[in-house]
Order: sequence, then structure tokens, then C-alpha cells
Amino acid sequence: MSADTVQNRRFHADVRSSAWVTLRSVLFGDRIGLCLFLASLCLFALFWRTTVFITDTYTLANGLYSLSNGNVFLTEAVYGPGLNTPGAEEYGGSVIARNYGVLVLSLPFLWGLEALDAVADLRIALVALWSLVLLALIVQVGRLTERREVTAGGAVAVLCLFVSNVAIARPMDPAPHLHALQLFHMAVAAFAPVLLYRLVARLHTVRTGSLAAVLFVFGTPLAFWAAIPKRHVVTATVVLGVAYALYRSRTAADGVLVSRPLAFRSLSYALVGLYAWVHAPEALLFGVVLAVIDVPTAADNRPRTLVVLATAFALSLVPLIVTNTLVTGSPLRPPRLIAAAGESGARTVGSIATSGGSGRGGAVLSPPVVGLLEAGATPLVVLFRELLVGARALVTDPIDVSRTFVRSGTFTTSLNQSDGEAVNLSLLESAPLLAGVAAVVPVLQTWSRPKSLTGRTLSAARVTDVYVTLTAVCVALLYTSRLPIHAQVTVRYLFPLFPLGVYLLVRLPTVRRVLDAHWRAFCWTLAAGILLGGQLVVVAVAVGVNGIGAAFQLHALLSLSTALALSAWALTGRTERWSGRIGAVLLGLATSSAALFSILAAVEYYALGDTHALPMVRALGELLRLV
Repeated sequence: MSADTVQNRRFHADVRSSAWVTLRSVLFGDRIGLCLFLASLCLFALFWRTTVFITDTYTLANGLYSLSNGNVFLTEAVYGPGLNTPGAEEYGGSVIARNYGVLVLSLPFLWGLEALDAVADLRIALVALWSLVLLALIVQVGRLTERREVTAGGAVAVLCLFVSNVAIARPMDPAPHLHALQLFHMAVAAFAPVLLYRLVARLHTVRTGSLAAVLFVFGTPLAFWAAIPKRHVVTATVVLGVAYALYRSRTAADGVLVSRPLAFRSLSYALVGLYAWVHAPEALLFGVVLAVIDVPTAADNRPRTLVVLATAFALSLVPLIVTNTLVTGSPLRPPRLIAAAGESGARTVGSIATSGGSGRGGAVLSPPVVGLLEAGATPLVVLFRELLVGARALVTDPIDVSRTFVRSGTFTTSLNQSDGEAVNLSLLESAPLLAGVAAVVPVLQTWSRPKSLTGRTLSAARVTDVYVTLTAVCVALLYTSRLPIHAQVTVRYLFPLFPLGVYLLVRLPTVRRVLDAHWRAFCWTLAAGILLGGQLVVVAVAVGVNGIGAAFQLHALLSLSTALALSAWALTGRTERWSGRIGAVLLGLATSSAALFSILAAVEYYALGDTHALPMVRALGELLRLV
């Protein structure tokens, strides 16, 4: 072998290595971010059930089937009882789906599944894919810790898991379009803890960022909803992406590809525009909040800069505009707003007809400019009105508000449509660790207002804090007047509050000092709470609970107990000596309480006919017959 050949091979190897490092830096930040992504995927696969959990999914699956065959309208009910499933809308004699952004982005996953199914049994192929992801995680952990024995031992364990899963595997019902949607949502959800880690790590330390990701993954229902084709995990990832981009736009650019903070500022608006392709009303809310926070606090608002931002936002809306034009004939009318707008010829399939006119006929006779202004102003007026209704509900409906945020209990409105079972948890019951936000009280008590705000500029951290806080408040107000309702499980409409709440939690000095100083106590408590406490919960459910509703309420009371203790500690604001260790233990218990509910809900309470993607999880579910 000549010296030139050796040199060329080394050159190409260096190029490939450099390209991989660049890609890893852009997508995950560093090796820890990559490990979090791979670990999240492995965890979400344990919760994956290969069937429909909420009937809205039938509409999405049929929509993906039609789209894969070149039709934007629903043409055939391949999934479900027919085309008249929730979420489908009739317009101009055709039935349309919703969330077309999700449908289009799920197409590559569909093509990948079809390719796998062509060469191997899909069940075995999915097990092999999960095993490869787990092996990749172990390899990365081995390199991160610089211990070869971790890689060697982990590889043997992965091989044993693969063989065990294959040995007990059963045939899988063919539903490639449904599975593609589930895989897409899991992939998007896996980026959420990565973004939270990258944001908090830049604000504080790598350890704090890693612990924030752990709190988010285990202390909230993220894993439960990751494999369910609903927009909630997509929303969580988007709001974290916007927060991260907003923070980076206020700091010196040190990225591999990005050399100007303006690029990150443009990215924040582009993410909002792309999310409008999935859910336009929520994207409008996020966009308004972003503009309200970004423009007044930015150091550069020259016309040229604003043109760049407007261009980035406009380009991000191109997929939405194209979809709207193809589906509804109007570039400004998203499909899911047709029925709500009372458009002529449009109705929600299966809905009850109501009287009354559209009230929008005058726009046809208006000049084009006036019509365009009206089209732009109307959604803002509607959004502002909805926020006012939510604010009014805080005063006029305190009982419903408390059922949504604090204690769900059993009430007629929910039970009538939940088979008589109290199976909807409140925000605090779903994520008791959010009670630690009470640590803001000691901070406010010691906070002193600056004598003058003249010439003061908010730091990047403060701008991000304000954006996260205002977004959380607006999301809560947007849905407060509509909740509680049935089929929520864990207040899924308020799902963005989980990642935003975890961010605000770790930003509090009391919580952050405890996690930094006593992270081992937190991790050991979390592990013990899941492994040992889980056994106690299983016994309690098996012996003393009758029905799924009672099981849910047991988890609710357990979560509220840990939340009460955590909030009491947080209000003291003390972190020295034993107070800090107690706080770490309480954070671990609150996190494990939420994790136990998610695990049992996916494995046992909502096993859905033992349709788990991984055979070993299905076997565990068959052994556990608790309710």
C-alpha cells in the first residue's frame, strides 16, 4: 500500500469524523445531548403500544394513507370505523384531515417502515432497531466515561435482550401508517429533553442541564405521550426550541455553523412558523408572545434586521400556505379552522348542525387590502378574547380551575364520558415536582427593585425567563375556560407547562443549589422510588384498589402527598446541611411518583390489548393484572 493511499484514507476518515462532530454539535450539542436523545428513544419504545389510544388518531392515520397515495383529502377508511372520526372535517364535498405538517413529516418514517417490512418481519425489525439504538447509547456512554468495560458489558446485555425479545415475539398487526406517526412523534419528543439540557447547561452547568433533562423525562408524562400521535409532544419541543434560540440570540455566537446571533433570532420565528403547519392557533399564541418579548428587549431593531426576521418567518410559512391552498383553496385558512369559522360548505364530520350565519360575507365585497388586514387582525382579536375568557374563569370558576391544576377528584362532567371512572389527573397530580416552584416565594422576599430602569438591558437569561413565564401563563389562560374535560389523562392540553415548569424550577436558586450539591441523593432516591416504591404501589393497587379509576386516584393522592412535602420545603428556601439533603430526597420522590404513574399507565392501565411494540414489555403487562 503506497503512502499516498494511506494519506488519502486518513484524509477521508478525518472528513467523515469532522462531519459527524459537526452534525452532533448542531443536533445534540455534545455527547451528553446525544446520549439523552438515544436514552429517550429507548425509553419511549418501552411505552409504545402499536394501536390507537385516542380516536382522533384514526383521522391522522387515514390522512397519512391518503397522502402517501398522492391525495390531500381522505379517500378511504383504512383505519377505524369510517371517515367520520373525530378531527375529520367535510369541505366542498371532500373530507379532510388535520395536522398536515405532521402527516408530511411522517412520510419518511412510513417509507422506512415499508422498506423494513419488505426485507424482514416488521416485529423483529423493530426489536432489532431498538436494540441498535440501545447499543449506540451504551457505546456513547462508554466513550463518555472512558470505560471499555461499560461498552463490552452493555453489548452482551443488548444481545441478551434482543434474543429474549425475539424468542417471545408475536405477529404484528399491519398498520404502517399508524406506526409511522408514532415513530415521528417519538423522534420529535426525544429532542425535547435535549433542548432543555442544552439551554440549562448554557445558563448554568452541564450537571444542572443533565438533571433538568432527567426531571423532565421522568417527572412529567413525556414518556406516556411520546408514542401517541397527538400534537402535545411536538408543542413541547417547539416551545423549548424557541426558548433556546431566543437565548442564543442574546449571546455571542459560538456554534459550529452559526456565526451570528441574528441567525438564532430568525430561527425562533421560523420554528413558530413551522409549528403553524401543525396547529395554527397555538402557533399564533407563541408568535405573539415571542414578538412581545423579543422586539422590546433586542439590542438591534434596525429595519434591515426586522426584514431578515420577517423573511425567515415568511419562508417558514410556505409549507402552511401551500397546504392551505391545496386543501381549502385559501392560503390563509388552515384546515382545522374551517368548521370553527362557519365557512360555507364546511362542517365537522359527525357534528350536530347549528343555526346561524357565518357573519363573514362582507369580506368578499371589501377591497383586497382591507380583506387582508381583516384576515390578519381577526385571529389576533379571537386570541385576545380567549385569553380574557380564561382570565375571567380564574375568578368565576375557581372550582374547575382547582380541578385542573391541583386536585382532580371525581366529578360528573368528567365521569359521564369516562365510563364512570375518574381517570383524569390534574397538573400537579401529573407532575408533583412542579410544586417546587414554590421556591420562588423566598426569592421574591429577598428581591429588591432596581432604583431606575433607564438604560438597563435585560440579560439573555432574564429574557428567556420572561418568555417562558409569559408563554406558560398564556397557555394556561388559553385552555383554563375549557378544562377540565374527559379524555385528558394528564391535562394534555396544558402539556407545554411541563417543560416550561421544569425550566423555571431549575432556574430557582434553592432548587439549583440542592441539585448541584446533592445530585447523588436525588438520583438514588429516584432509582429507589421507581424500583422499590414501584413494588409497593403495585401491591397496593392489586390488594386495595377496585377499578382503574381508584388506581388513578391512588396515584393522585401519592403525587399530592409528595407535592405538599416538596412545596413546604421549597417555601423555607433553606439548602444548608440536612435541609439540602431533604430537598434532594423530596425532589426524587416527586419525580419517581410521576414516573410510576406513567409506567403503570402504559404497561397495565392502558395496555390496549397488550399491543406493546417490545415483546418483553408485553410479557410484563400480561403478568400484571391489577385492575
